[in-house]
Order: sequence, then C-alpha cells, then structure tokens
Amino acid sequence: MDRLCWAGTWVSEGHSITFVINDNDTVTIREEYVAAGKETSSHQIVDTDKAIDYQERYISLGYDQI
Repeated sequence: MDRLCWAGTWVSEGHSITFVINDNDTVTIREEYVAAGKETSSHQIVDTDKAIDYQERYISLGYDQI
C-alpha cells in the first residue's frame, strides 16, 4: 500500500500543522504555536517522504484534522 501525504491542517492543544503539497514533489509544512499568550510560527519545505513521516507522527499522537 502506498503511503500518502494529505493536504490540510492538523491541530492539538494550541499547535497547528498545515501541509501544502507543491508541484515539484515537495511539501510546505507550516506550524503555529499558541502558548502563554504568545504566538510563534515556522515553515519548512521538505520532500514528500519526509512530509509523510512527519504527518504520520503527529496523527499517531492524536492530532485531529480540521
């Protein structure tokens, strides 16, 4: 069975992760954190395999897709 990276946003307790699939077999991962009244954000562009691993890790931790 092929592993897939799903476009969308996953959230849990003030942390959101958004996956945007790009045309060149890469994925942009944007993260936002809200804690103690402060917001931070970051992004990275990774290959699809790394994005799949990253996404599966957070899904296994109980993050919900919105």
